[in-house]
Amino acid sequence: MFLLKGLNRSILLRKKDVGIFPKVSVIVACKNEEKNIANCILSLSQLNYPSESIEIILVNDNSTDNTLHLMTDTIKDDSRFRIISTELNSSPNLKGKANAIDAAVKLCTGQIILCTDADCEVPQYWVRETVKYYSEQTAMVCGFTMIKFEGSLFAKLQCLDWIYLLTLASSSSGLKMILSCVGNNLTFSKNSYEKVGGYERINFSVTEDLALMRNINANKNFQIKFPVNKKCLVRSLPCESISELFSQKRRWFRGGIGINFFGYIMGFELYTLNFFLILGLFFTDPKLYYILLIIKTFSELVLLYKTIDKFDLKRLYKYYPLFIFYFALYSLILPWSFLFGKKINWKGQKL
Repeated sequence: MFLLKGLNRSILLRKKDVGIFPKVSVIVACKNEEKNIANCILSLSQLNYPSESIEIILVNDNSTDNTLHLMTDTIKDDSRFRIISTELNSSPNLKGKANAIDAAVKLCTGQIILCTDADCEVPQYWVRETVKYYSEQTAMVCGFTMIKFEGSLFAKLQCLDWIYLLTLASSSSGLKMILSCVGNNLTFSKNSYEKVGGYERINFSVTEDLALMRNINANKNFQIKFPVNKKCLVRSLPCESISELFSQKRRWFRGGIGINFFGYIMGFELYTLNFFLILGLFFTDPKLYYILLIIKTFSELVLLYKTIDKFDLKRLYKYYPLFIFYFALYSLILPWSFLFGKKINWKGQKL
């Protein structure tokens, strides 16, 4: 009920009618994304927002494939788009995606900055709806991302996983104890970015989006919102293999270290429940095990019902029993994986 209260607050966040459209900058950092960048640009080109109030900055982050050529070829004569390329930076904090985004922010003219990834597609009203959540005190508006799940059980489980974790994040935001966000649907005011010193002043993290969110959240004059709005829902590609998924989860887990007290409580509770779910039958009376399993499943579905309904994902309910064990298994294995090496390989980069 506590988390449900927070989620309801995020669902009921007030929006203001946009009379004068604020100037916005959309940033997409791209490194070796020749398979995905054209679809991303196509979705960005269809954004419903006054052309004089939007700029879209594509950052070629030292790609060694055909990404830059495809960027140039796909944007054609669309004046909203701009392409820049990053250079290696001597700052220990400006590495990889953080360096690419920082370079774009320093050049952008928008009051509000919206970030997504090259393997994502944004909805037509993404910008128009997102800016409605900004007020004078709003520093950041986080958004939901849905994994494309057509045709693959593995993708369907990943979709449920993202909706589950982001529902928890939105709930925590409603309770003013925000836990996390995702960088492929993350927006912030340029003022708040500059106030915290940008990525140049933030210690390098393998999850640069989460690091930025924490630094902004530390300023009590700023507000962070995490609305549940289908018009703001970004779609992303699933991991193609178990090894890619595990690299993603290791990166998230490493970046999540240093989470707030509420996050550690949530983490402990989830780990305990997942431990019981996987191993409970070995030391618990079967009747008690199944009763607790039903209670756990029901309580989670009560929380998830509103996001699943808002995003029209009811057809995924039938996969939820399998998802419970999928989530429990990787959650138990993940912390122990760091005993065998702390390096993380993500999209060809060793972190």
